[in-house]
Amino acid sequence: MKLISVRALSALAVTTMLAGAPLFAHAADTPAPVSKGGEQAESGAKTAALTDTDLSGYVGSINPAEVGGLLNYCTQNNYVADYDDAFKVLQSYNQKTNAVPDGQEGNMFYARGTAGQLQANGKTYSIATSSIPVRQKTCKAVLDRAKAAL
Repeated sequence: MKLISVRALSALAVTTMLAGAPLFAHAADTPAPVSKGGEQAESGAKTAALTDTDLSGYVGSINPAEVGGLLNYCTQNNYVADYDDAFKVLQSYNQKTNAVPDGQEGNMFYARGTAGQLQANGKTYSIATSSIPVRQKTCKAVLDRAKAAL
């Protein structure tokens, strides 16, 4: 029994190592992560290039549940001027639109927004790859749309 356990653990260790090998090989090509405050984290010579593409103009055309998710993203990452106000709007907006339904069915639009993404014109855009001023401007547009719906 002891021999089987040792073999099983050894096989598990080798399997884990092999499964992680592509990740280690790809790690050198991965851009540095962005910290919660939005600053670029230090990671050697490579840094992620941020875009200045203004996404705020798309906010008016996205799904209401996606607005709720984006407001959640913006609030949690402090891209709104007044956290307390934005959080109250988020709660009211989610209740009104049922963006976060009861049960386990979830809402993919809300999940996409919470990940900092929005879908417009058949394309998916990421706020996380935008510069800080663009994130703040987009988050202001999201907050304004949610307030207008209340």
